[in-house]
This record gives sequence, structure tokens and C-alpha cells, in this order.
Amino acid sequence: MLIFPFVALWAGASAVAIDRAARPFGGAPKTAYKPNGETHKLPPKPPVGHGSSQNSSYDPSKIANAKPVKLPKVNFGQAACAGPVTAPQKTFWLDAMDHTGDARGYAPFNPSPTDYQVYRNVMSAPYNAANDGSGDQTAAIQSAISSGSGGGRAGNGVTTQPAEVFIPSGTYQLSGTLNLLMNTIILGDPNDPPVLKAAAGFGDDTFINGYDDAAGQPETSFFTQLRNVVIDTTSVDGTASLTALQWGVAQGCGVGNVKIKMPTESTGHTGINLQGGSTVAVTDVSITGGAVGIQNSNQQVNFKNIHFDQCTTGYAPTGGYAHLLQNVTFSTCGIGVDMTKGGAPGDVVLVDVKSTNSGTAVVYHDSSNDSGPRNYQIVIQNLRHDTTNAIAVTSDGKTTLAAAPSIDTWVWGNADPGNYQSGTDYTTTRPDALLDGDKNYFTMDAPTYAGYSAEQILNVKNVTSHPVKGDGQTDDSASLNAILAQAAENCQVAYFPYGVYVVKDTLAVPPGSRLTGEAFAVITGAGDKFKDASNPVPVVQVGNSALGTAGVAHISDMRFSVAEVLPGAIIMEVNMAGSPGDVGIWNSIITIGGTADTTVKNCSDDDTSTCMAAFLGLHLTSSSSAYVQNIWVWTADHNLDGGPLQQISTGRGLLVEATKGTWLTGTSSEHNWLYNYNLHNAQNVYAGMQQTESPYMQGNGATHLAPAPWTAVSDYGDPDFSWCDAGDGFCRSSLAQNVDGGSDILLHSSAQWAFFNGPWDGTYSGTACQGSCQSNMNRVTGAPENMVWYGVNTKSVDTMILDGQGSPQQANNPGGWNPGGVIAAYLPFAGDGSAAAKKDAAT
Repeated sequence: MLIFPFVALWAGASAVAIDRAARPFGGAPKTAYKPNGETHKLPPKPPVGHGSSQNSSYDPSKIANAKPVKLPKVNFGQAACAGPVTAPQKTFWLDAMDHTGDARGYAPFNPSPTDYQVYRNVMSAPYNAANDGSGDQTAAIQSAISSGSGGGRAGNGVTTQPAEVFIPSGTYQLSGTLNLLMNTIILGDPNDPPVLKAAAGFGDDTFINGYDDAAGQPETSFFTQLRNVVIDTTSVDGTASLTALQWGVAQGCGVGNVKIKMPTESTGHTGINLQGGSTVAVTDVSITGGAVGIQNSNQQVNFKNIHFDQCTTGYAPTGGYAHLLQNVTFSTCGIGVDMTKGGAPGDVVLVDVKSTNSGTAVVYHDSSNDSGPRNYQIVIQNLRHDTTNAIAVTSDGKTTLAAAPSIDTWVWGNADPGNYQSGTDYTTTRPDALLDGDKNYFTMDAPTYAGYSAEQILNVKNVTSHPVKGDGQTDDSASLNAILAQAAENCQVAYFPYGVYVVKDTLAVPPGSRLTGEAFAVITGAGDKFKDASNPVPVVQVGNSALGTAGVAHISDMRFSVAEVLPGAIIMEVNMAGSPGDVGIWNSIITIGGTADTTVKNCSDDDTSTCMAAFLGLHLTSSSSAYVQNIWVWTADHNLDGGPLQQISTGRGLLVEATKGTWLTGTSSEHNWLYNYNLHNAQNVYAGMQQTESPYMQGNGATHLAPAPWTAVSDYGDPDFSWCDAGDGFCRSSLAQNVDGGSDILLHSSAQWAFFNGPWDGTYSGTACQGSCQSNMNRVTGAPENMVWYGVNTKSVDTMILDGQGSPQQANNPGGWNPGGVIAAYLPFAGDGSAAAKKDAAT
């Protein structure tokens, strides 16, 4: 496939060649950089929220079971169809759906659910934005984003007021800042993306602000998506200090298929500024012009498929800790990556990067002789470079990596084994199963279904023979199973208008399925079937492992949850495989507690045996092969809509046992009890950015020490913590990542944070640990073959990786989030000559 398929959307734009080959240090001036956001753990700002008309009396256990229905015959062994036929469309299918009748999106936990409008077209009444480039459309589009119950959506609840805002094609001129909100998807028409254009007299310093002030701080600004739009600041003076998109946001947020156009040779414009926050994925963006393409002080991000064109500086990490640039192109840029503009970034990992007609690829501070934290660490893997300019240069002008047409793997920073590497070449062996036709790691953007007609979309609430409510009070499982089978058989996309779809039986996703939601439509498990921890059952099951299912299953813009405490619930299980990209999950969220649509939010006791809310978040089984992008498995630490503190125990986060090919591209798994990630006998795994937080109520003096209150189950590859003393709570704390056996495991950029040790009182400062919070952050066992790990970032632990080899200690690898550790290259299981073997054995 194409490395940058989204660029084709903008093929009509002409480019002006600028020869920067003679300007290797042609970076943006210091005045172009914006202030950084602070990065720390703070309590969320309580919403003004007015609660819900159903919230206080909500009892999922009393929902009646659905009556059985006759299901269409489905062959789970193979795909039902190759997919709908596409053709040019005058109207995007989403806008052609019924958004006013019974089949519309419905927010059952809103105080006025009947009157509340989930879907908003900015050109329709009462917003009436003009798309002809005239006037000022700021107020109209802002109204479409902000209008809601109780005086508006801003600061007035999160999951009670979902919104999908559609922007038709055309040009919308704005004279003021556009402020986005949580639990909102802003979607342009992918057939002809709309242009949001800054007026010539634009006077603010931010054009679009993705951070929701009601969140309290960027680290808790969740659930905001911006896709399929052009952001144009070319009419604004290029010397003005202007950020096109401020994206200091957190998990559950995403940018995709966005083009940013700024004046070329600008000294003041920045394309995207991630000013603080804790997001994990920014994907499929094209940035032209500007002083700085992306400035980032967010905690950790995978920047995937970013094309920098004619930016004075492409990427500037001015803070943050874990930076991953994957499938990135620097075209006619002064500097590719400039790490010298403050903030002491922990490490930058570049994977599958092209530098074309550009200056120095990376400028950085040499931290090899620094006392204390050694930041500014670098990994370059698979770089293509076409000028005589040096690839890597220190801030004092020393060339450390000379020009070359290609680089396999180059490391500057802490390594295990090997201590600090001052520019060491390695060879990384990458299995063909994970690569595309250009020998890059396979990537795929989220489906938009552009080119599909409305007749090819099946609204699950608009099937007369199988009524579906999505009201949080009805078991929709039988009808939904029938509808998904029908949609797969007929090559239709199953569209879920916003709702809370309760399922008291497993929802089966057959081959040939394509599921997409409005405003993160919710599928949530309930009932006795999911309550037996000794016999866990999937709430949503993609394919059937017993039949070796092969075919297509695409899931996007959905949220999956449990409506009540369900110790036997596997929230999603994937068994299906196919060619790369046939099975994929994009921009979706798995939540356990913390939202208005569940009673799990009522858990607020350190004795978490009373709130064993789910067995497992996401399971990629041995028969699966899946591409997973921008997914968050979140066991809640706070309630998004106000309420008591959250002390919830989810047994396991994300389990990978797949062997045929797995891609984890920008994922997060937080606060899960035994582990956040577990690669158990997995093979052919690529991971690009894995972010974790340990549960807050584990550690010394905790009521339960892992695995308790759960039981370690060998059939699921559970770690049993037998390496710890029985009463050692400091050791018996959740693992960020457990790798047990397997082969061809290639991990890139991990951000693993711990904040607490022992009983938690619900505050973010009173019980925060000082120094180290737990013994071991990660564990590698079972002698995995051809396992490499580039960019390991930890906070507040003793042992970064417990491996029975050197077990590298955080104190010996200082850097990143203080007190923290950074290992640029972890290679004990790379093997001799098989993967990441040193080219220069003398180094």
C-alpha cells in the first residue's frame, strides 16, 4: 500500500520547491516557539454537571433479557463479501442518515434525552454557517459544537452530552478561536474536505483550540476527534505568532486526515502545538509551510503518517517524554527534528522516516556526560535521506551521523546491555508479516466510507424486523446480532447512532462486518452471563476462534463498556484474521467505570474485591491478526460527570496471543490490576507507543496485593507474582507490560507511569508517593526470540524491566519524567545477528 495514502486527497495542490540543502541549520527562530504546557498529575476539574434523569435509579441487573430471534445464516469461517462498491457521492452518507426521527442518535443519560440533538450539521438551522468563504462563521460553528442541555455542553457533563458535528464541503472563514469540547467528533466530508480558513485580520494566538477548559487540565481532556478538514492560515501575516491547532489533550482524542496550510517562510506560525496533555496518537496529517510544523510538550505521542512540507522546522519536542515519529516525511524543510528548544525531551524514536531535499534530520543536545537525567536520547530506524547534509548534529555543531542514503538502526542513549551509546549502529530484523510493500511497518488510516451511498449503510435503529432501542434500558443483543449478520451478508456498513446499547448476551461480529459509531456510540455488557470470573465470556466477539474465522471486520468511533460489575466479562475478544488491515479497530475506547452509563462508577472502596468490574479489556487471541490504532483501555480513576472517587479493579488490560501479525499503533491501557499489556506467546507484533498508568490503590499497605482479589489464570497467560514475597505490596503491583515467550516482537516507544504506593484517598497529591512507587514496571520472561524494545520510559520505579538478565534499574538509566528512566535500546533478547545486533562489535 501507499505509505501516505491521505496525501492523494490533496494532489491538486501545487508545491514550490525551496532548496534548503545549503542551510543545514535553517531552523525556526526561537521567537516562533510557544510556551509549553505543564506536565504533571492533577485532579480533574469537577463538571458543573446536572446529573441524569435516570442516573440515580439506574439498575442494569433489572433489564429483561431479549427474546430470541432467528438469525440469518452466517459462515463464520470466511468473509461474506469483499466490500461495498464505491462511487462518487454528492452527499456524504452520514448526512443522509435519519437524524430527526426514531432512528436518530439518542443520549439516554442526558436530563432531556428526547429533546437533545446528538448530530449537528453546521450549515443547518439553527446554526446556519455559510460555506462560501464570506463573513465570520466562528459563532455559527461554535454554537454547533457547544449547544446542549442546561445552558450548553461546556462544563456541563461529558458522557451525558455527546455530539457529532458535521462540516460539509466548502470554505468557512473564521475571525476568532474555535473551541472544541470533550465527547465530540468534528467530522468534515472526506469526499471533499471543508476548509476552515483564518480571516486576514485574525487577531487571536490560536485558531482551533482542541483543549476543553472544563477538563481542568490537558491530561483529563478526553474524547475529542477532529478529522477530514483543511486548516488554512495563509491569509494571516506570516510573522504573527499563531497556532493553527492547539492539541494539548488526552486519551480518547484523535486527529486524522487533516491538512494544515500556513505561509511558507513564516517566522511565527505553528501547525500543531501539543501544549501539555496525555494523548497517544496524531495520525495522517499533512502540514505545509510555517515556522514549526509540530511543537510538542505532551507526555507521549505516536505521530503516524505525518508529511511536513516546506516547514522551517518540522518537529520540535519542547518537553514531554516519549516521542515516536512513524512513517513521517520531511520534504524541503530546514530541520527535520529540533530537540534543542527547551523542555529536555526524554527520547525521540524515528521509524520509517524519509528526509527529502531537507537540512539536518535531527539536531539535539549531547547528554552523554550530563550529571543526573540523561535526556535527548535518539533512536533512528529505517531512515531514507537524499542530501549531503548530516543526519544528526549536536547543538554545538558536531556531526554525529553523517549523510547516508539509508540508515538501518542508530542509537544515541542508554542501552541494555551496553550502557550509554554515543551513536551506535545496529541491524534490526523486521519480519515480513509486519511490513508493507515498501518494507515499512504496515499502517492504515481509519475508514471513512467515503464513496459509499446511503443505501450501503445500515442504521441499526432503522431495521423494522429487529427493533433496537439504544436507550440503556433494553437488552438489544438479539436484534443487534441479527442486524450484524444481515449487514455482513449484504455488504453493508452497520452504523450505530449514538445510544447506550445494552447486551446481555455476546454480540457476534461476523466476517464481512464494518461497524462505525456516531459520537462514540456505546455497547455495554450486563447480566449474569458475564459475572463468573472462572468462566469469562466476551461481551463483543469479533470472529469465532473455534472456526478459525478469516475475513474483514472494521470497527471505528465506538465505545465499549460494562453497565455493572461483571467479573467474567471480556469486553472485546478478536479471533478473526486476514490480510494486513482486514481486521482493524480505530479511534475507539474501552471504559470500565467513570461514565454516566454504568453503575461501576459507584465503586469507591480500597477493598476492590467488591468492584471486580471486568475480567479483561481487549483480547487478541491466537487465531487473530488485527491492526489497532488509537485505542484506550481505561479503568477509571475519576468520574467524568462528577461523583465519588473511582476504586475499580479490572483484572487485565490488553492481552495479545496472536501470531499472524498484530499492529498496536498509538494505544493506551491504564489502571488494570494484573497488567496493562501482556504479550503471551505472541509472534509478529509491532507496537508503536504503549502508554500505561499503574492502579492507584496498589502498593505497600494496600488492601489487596496482586494478583488478589483476582486469581492468576494460566490459560490466559496471567503473571502470578510468584517472584515477590507474599506480603510485599511494593512488588505485587500491576505490570505495565508483561512479555512471556513468543518471537518477532518489536516494541517502539513506551510511556509507563506510576504515581501512588499504598491505599489511595482519591486525591492526586495527598497520597502521591515520593521517589519510587513500585518495584518492577515491566517483566520479560520465557526467553522471547527476536524481541527488541526501543524507547522505554518509566516513572517512579526501581526496576524498569525484570528479566532475569541484567534487570535494568531506573537509577542507572536516569531521564524522562523525574524521577524517571529512559532506555533507548533494550536488546537482551535480540539475539546474535538475528535482530538489533551491533554492526560494530567493538563499541
